[in-house]
Amino acid sequence: MSSDDKIDDEASPLEDLYVDADAIDEERIRDALTDIVAIDRDTGNPRFYEEFETLNSKRKFTAVLLYRRALSALGDLKDDESVGAGSSYFADFIGVDGSTIRHAAKDLDFVTNEDEQDGYLIPVHNIKRAVEFLENTDS
Repeated sequence: MSSDDKIDDEASPLEDLYVDADAIDEERIRDALTDIVAIDRDTGNPRFYEEFETLNSKRKFTAVLLYRRALSALGDLKDDESVGAGSSYFADFIGVDGSTIRHAAKDLDFVTNEDEQDGYLIPVHNIKRAVEFLENTDS
């Protein structure tokens, strides 16, 4: 047996780098939204907790964007619905006008507006940054 064969038989230390990225993102979203937003099991609609009302409009927008990501991960978006949504969707939940949402989206570098996804969303690679923004009370 060559030394190459021996290495193949043993698990590579690099195997430790494998992770389930979807599970990590789902845990991040769950932890960030706990005490802020829940999902009604019957309707899929958001249930806002008292803490949601204490957030500024950018944090509320971020929370609703993460709620949309959670719905998508749970497979609870309606058949004709994408993870993204237009400014009026978010404005209705947050209680602001659409221009406030559009300005917030420009200020938040982890938010994109994609026509293919029907509007504003947090791309998967930006979930961590969005969660950090939501949890950071200094900004």
